[in-house]
Parts: sequence; structure tokens; C-alpha cells
Amino acid sequence: MQELLPCFRDWLATQRDEAKALTLLRALADESLKVAGSKDPQQLEFDALDLAQACDWPERDDFDAASKKIKSANLEKYLSSRTAGLEAYFAQRGVQHALRICKRSPSGRHRAQWSLESYSLVPPVATVDAQRDNEPVDAGLGTDGPQIEYEYAAAGTVRPSWLARPLLGNGWFRTKSLRGLLFVCTGLAPMVCVAGLVATVWLMLFVRRPVTTGDLALLVFAGGLSWVLWNSLRSLWWLLADRIIPVADVLLGWSEAPAQLESFKDGNARIIGLVRYSATCPVCAAAVELRYGEGQEGRRLFGCCVEAPQEHVFTFDRVTRRGRRVR
Repeated sequence: MQELLPCFRDWLATQRDEAKALTLLRALADESLKVAGSKDPQQLEFDALDLAQACDWPERDDFDAASKKIKSANLEKYLSSRTAGLEAYFAQRGVQHALRICKRSPSGRHRAQWSLESYSLVPPVATVDAQRDNEPVDAGLGTDGPQIEYEYAAAGTVRPSWLARPLLGNGWFRTKSLRGLLFVCTGLAPMVCVAGLVATVWLMLFVRRPVTTGDLALLVFAGGLSWVLWNSLRSLWWLLADRIIPVADVLLGWSEAPAQLESFKDGNARIIGLVRYSATCPVCAAAVELRYGEGQEGRRLFGCCVEAPQEHVFTFDRVTRRGRRVR
């Protein structure tokens, strides 16, 4: 446990979501590390109040409220949905065990206890042999076709262009900062421009003179500019609502591959930064990039093969970083 807990805590530090489960698991890992050398297994178990106090929640003195909040966090589901990434992280560090959440619910009036327990990453030999005997000819093909796993380039590793550097700096910024204020202004400016264009067109209704070519040119220009500004506003709204959007090439460095703009949490701070989710197509071994769908799925991101973007299409799950083939 003393070897696995620091590795588990480092893996938690790589997670970029704002789920309550992540806060609880960080607190559980820190508290477990404090007593990792104890020979009493009960000291590695923590009830709802212990976890609420470690998280410094307002429910730290209310067991029932803390228990309900922890139950709603669904710690087991949080870890199970990220098992592949967790086990890969431990394996890359040369350890043959990983950690999972364990809940013990004593009978009577005793409180439920949460703890972390280790399990082996190496399956039994008999299981491995059975899997080899029953392995299908097309390895890697599931019920929904080939599966892919997206590689993640964290914020700070994707270089912005010189045009985006005043806003993005080294590739990311905190929302509560000067750059965050500048980011808000990039959203307010199009709104002001659209309002000005609407007011201009409305005022033209009170001008009593024949329509000129300049008036028509102004209307066409106003319509085109409004469409461009609307697309900018829509992208900002989708970033706030969906947490991730593709970023325009003009905001990326000259030699950078296509990337995305992602909104995530780092501790208590909200970060917006340039990241990259990429994969290799299992059909033709070409690169897979994220693109928006079409029609009713115009707001949904898909992994599209650059060589056959209409045929080799995969789903994209930002949490598990996996996808299955759509067509």
C-alpha cells in the first residue's frame, strides 16, 4: 500500500474533471497515506464524516448529509469507468497491482466504511490460457466493431500561434485571471457588434429615401458579419456547455496537428487550455482526428480517420478516452 498510494494519488492528479468522486478519492488517498504503515486494517477505513472532514465540506458535522453526498458521488462507478487508464498508469510505472475502492457495510448501527484495496493486474495463468484458446480470428473486434483508445496531450504541450498567445499564453489560462477577463471580452465583443448591426438596420427603417446600392451592400455585409459573429458565440457557448470544442487552425502553431480547446478543473481552479485527443485508426492505421458530426449530431464530436473520414468513424468519450466504430 505504501508503494501504491503515491502512484494512485499521482493518477488522480492527472484527472481533469469536477466530479465529487474525484475530490473524495483524493481525500481518501491522502488520509490512507498517513496511516499506510499501520498493521491495523481498520485504521485504513474511513466513514462518511471522516471523508467529509478531509474534504472540508460543510457537512463535516452532519453524518446523514455527508453519507448522502458520498453516496451520490458513486465512487465505484467513477473508478470503474476509468479502469483502463488507471491500470495502464500503474503498469507504466512497473507495478503489478492497482488500487480500487472498497466499501464495507457493517450490520446494525455501525457506519459504512470506505477504503482502498489492492488487486493484481496479472490475470491467473488458467484465465490467460483460456482466453488464448478462445481468441477470435479478428483480435480487437468487439460487438460494435474495432475499439480505439485516444491519446491525450495535456494543456501546455500544444503550442498556440502568435495570434493566440496574448490570450492563451503557453497554451492555457485560469478563468479567474487577466487572460480569463480577456476571454470573456472575446465573447462580449461579438454580442455588442451584433446588437450594433441590428440597431443600424432598425434605424435605417426611419430614413425616407430611395434604396441605394450602398444600402444593399451594407445589408449584405451586416448579414455576413452577423453570421461570422454568431458562429463565434456559438463556439464559446458549446465550450462552456460541452467542455470541449475543436480549435481553429489559426490559433495553433504552424507545425501543430489539429487540437481542441478544453475547459476543465485543476483543484479548485477552472482552466481553459489547448489539448489534443488523437488515436490511430485500427482499420487503415492512419491518424484519427476529432470532428463534429452532421445533421442531428452536429454538436457531437466523432473520431474521423484522415484517410477515410466518411467511412472510418468512431465515437469519442472524453471521460474514458475510448471509442467504438460507428461506420
